[in-house]
Amino acid sequence: MPYELYYWPSIQGRGEFVRLALEEAGADYVDVARRRGGGMDAMLRLLDRKTAAHLPFAPPFLKAGKLLIGQTANILLYLGSRHGLAPANEAGRLWAHQLQLTIADLVVEAHDTHHPIASGLYYEDQRPEAKRRAFSRRPRSSCRLARFCSAGR
Repeated sequence: MPYELYYWPSIQGRGEFVRLALEEAGADYVDVARRRGGGMDAMLRLLDRKTAAHLPFAPPFLKAGKLLIGQTANILLYLGSRHGLAPANEAGRLWAHQLQLTIADLVVEAHDTHHPIASGLYYEDQRPEAKRRAFSRRPRSSCRLARFCSAGR
């Protein structure tokens, strides 16, 4: 049975990390919301369910048999151990998971630089605040990125 990936059809964002892992693994999967004829509705119906025990809060999420797994880092932790995308030992898997969580932090910082007031506002509507945010985050992000890039050495 193929995996079912649920993520917004026109946004690469956090779901793209999951798509890349599925592709790298050569896994059989369906990108549900990108299907023609109701894929987006299927995703929203699943999120609105009242009966599931462990509903995700928001996309991306992955249906793997009876499991419904939410959060990019959690999905990647699951896929990594099942498809040889992560180290076999626990310490290595946890290190890979830690790196993914660091990536998630960097993605949030980059996003919030362009949308420091609200995600629903266009960048142009918050440009002065975005500029202030970018300069205030630069030293921290640079340090994180440098540490991240040297992690595999």
